[in-house]
Amino acid sequence: MKTPQEYIENKYPIIPCHANERRPIGKEWEEKETGKLERFSPGDNIGLHLLEHIDIDVDNPVCHKFLSQIKQRGCALYGRKSNPESHLLFLGKAEFKKWVMHKTLKPFYDKFRKKGTILEIRSGKGLQSIAPGSVIDDEEVRWDRYIEPKEYSGDLRKDIELVVFATMLSIIYPDKGERDDFCYAIACLLKKWGNWNEDKINKFIFELSEASEPIETRSKDDKRDDLGLRAYKGNTPKGLPTLINQMNYPEEGIKDIFKVIGITIGKEKEEEKEKKITKLKMFDWNEYLHLDIKEPKFIVERLFKTKSINFISGPKGNGKTEWTLGLTDTISKGGDFLSYKVHEAWPVIYVDGEMDEYDLIERRIPYTEQESPEPGYFNIIHYAQQVDQTIPDIKFEHGQKLIEEEIKIVKQMTGKTPVLVLDNLRSLSNYKENDSDDWRPIGVWLKDLRAQDVVSIVIDHHGKGENAGPRGSSSKTDWANVSIFIKSVKKGRSEGKMRMEIHFDKARGLRPDETEDFECEYGFDGKWTLEKTQSALTEEHYLEQIYQQRKIEFGLMRTEEKKLDKDLQKGKITKQIYNKLRKAHAKEVCKTQQQLADMLQISVGKLNQLINGSYESYFIKRSNEEYKQSRQPDGSFVTEEAIKEYDKLVKEWRLDPPPNTDVNSLPTEAWLRVKDPKHIIPMNYKQTEKAWSIWTQKDHG
Repeated sequence: MKTPQEYIENKYPIIPCHANERRPIGKEWEEKETGKLERFSPGDNIGLHLLEHIDIDVDNPVCHKFLSQIKQRGCALYGRKSNPESHLLFLGKAEFKKWVMHKTLKPFYDKFRKKGTILEIRSGKGLQSIAPGSVIDDEEVRWDRYIEPKEYSGDLRKDIELVVFATMLSIIYPDKGERDDFCYAIACLLKKWGNWNEDKINKFIFELSEASEPIETRSKDDKRDDLGLRAYKGNTPKGLPTLINQMNYPEEGIKDIFKVIGITIGKEKEEEKEKKITKLKMFDWNEYLHLDIKEPKFIVERLFKTKSINFISGPKGNGKTEWTLGLTDTISKGGDFLSYKVHEAWPVIYVDGEMDEYDLIERRIPYTEQESPEPGYFNIIHYAQQVDQTIPDIKFEHGQKLIEEEIKIVKQMTGKTPVLVLDNLRSLSNYKENDSDDWRPIGVWLKDLRAQDVVSIVIDHHGKGENAGPRGSSSKTDWANVSIFIKSVKKGRSEGKMRMEIHFDKARGLRPDETEDFECEYGFDGKWTLEKTQSALTEEHYLEQIYQQRKIEFGLMRTEEKKLDKDLQKGKITKQIYNKLRKAHAKEVCKTQQQLADMLQISVGKLNQLINGSYESYFIKRSNEEYKQSRQPDGSFVTEEAIKEYDKLVKEWRLDPPPNTDVNSLPTEAWLRVKDPKHIIPMNYKQTEKAWSIWTQKDHG
């Protein structure tokens, strides 16, 4: 089976792809019907749309050492001569998943053609696989074994995860001399963190070693079939320290490999803590209402409350730190910051993991020249003043506890729980930004601090896209109360000052009128000022742009309609053709809502709100204004020439009215448009009709 006809006869959902490529032919190909022979041209590649199939796409050849059992469970096999059996095809559906080795392991995987990519599970709408009978890179895709694909008997995802896990370990498998320590350390980690039993560890390590150790390098006694027993019975267990310190493997890389099979190394303390909770507390509403729960109060009016987690994010160098320094200086002394009021001073702990140590002095001095905070009300923990210029990672309990100790000291000194500033998240932790599980220990810690009345302000770099919020996992702000996005603004900036826009990404507990975007300026003198937002253009500005664009479009359409009207009158075109050409021209010259919204740099929703709301009245107002500018000196709104011309047209209409029309009726707008009157503006037909009625009653009544 290697022609489109054969695939279609066997009811495979195939699509045409470009010759010698993996790219499907046509836009929105995934929406089109599959299995249509007429869509194929000679030389097209055959794409199998994976609507009913699962393609195990093997990217690293080491995988094949561990795939033998899976290959015997009802799959068809295909690939190219240079990469045989690289696709295992099963019947069924599965969630897409791609496994890639951690970047710290690059020295191990860099020699492979697909680098760190190990394997993909591909299935579902919008995913396809180049099937046998196609050509890729001038090499034929062929069947290595064709059978009718069957559903996998077992848990395919779990079995594939184990294959990927073994493959990654095999890729980093050490040379002779360190193999026993490596295998024993892996066995101990599987026991401690994965709760694998002895037999399962024995079997896995034995198969790993057999697949990873070249026969010519093995000793007779190198049969590693009892590592599970040793992990359970051994007096000196090994693990991560052995792999990292003795064998120089990167810690993040090893942990990432274990995550493939759902094992997180270093999580037992959180789990043990949760196991102590044996019963959940539940309250009736009236009971809950009378619990001793204090209402949070604003420490910064209309912005930050007690017991809150708050984020300030933005691009690098856009003023996040400067804005936060200005705000926290006011928090430490009380007073006003822009439109925000701090009614009483609160102590601040500013944890700085990035700035040069003197840079912080330079930035703080302008705020303190007039007034300094009371002792103990602005406290600095700077990385450069620590042992080895290092603040321990706040992802781990050790780093968290050190900061908590300082919080206690400040609270004892001032009698108030301090505001904690973390500047910035990336410099204070090596967590994986896009991994919600890796972020979780920090998030849980911030939540615990909130329960202890601590207000935290976390400074972070922002994600991709306009107003994207903090960079990385979206779960960062799940527990946040307020998330602010800051970006610099060039337009309207005063000389020698920095200008920025403040946007609220999240604002729990604040009213809508308290979360409107605003702009502010700072002249590096300790004084911040609110500025009129340059980007917040007035509604009238948008309405005028819409009016001018529609005016241009109307002019272009009217010019074309005059030509069509003449062709219609002369019998060159029919009424049906007239309407079609008119619509086609309108479509050509008139912007779509999306195009108009893009031109105005607003959303389609905002555009619709304007058009359906105030545009009609604005259109009438502007039309009248323009007409008045060209009206006669006597001040009449509709000129006398227009009224007299309209009177002649009324007489002409009544002399030869259209069929089934009252002889005393007035001309229709469509009829007037065909006549193309000289003095009557098309948009004023109705006004002209009213003026004519008054004129006839006055002079001829």
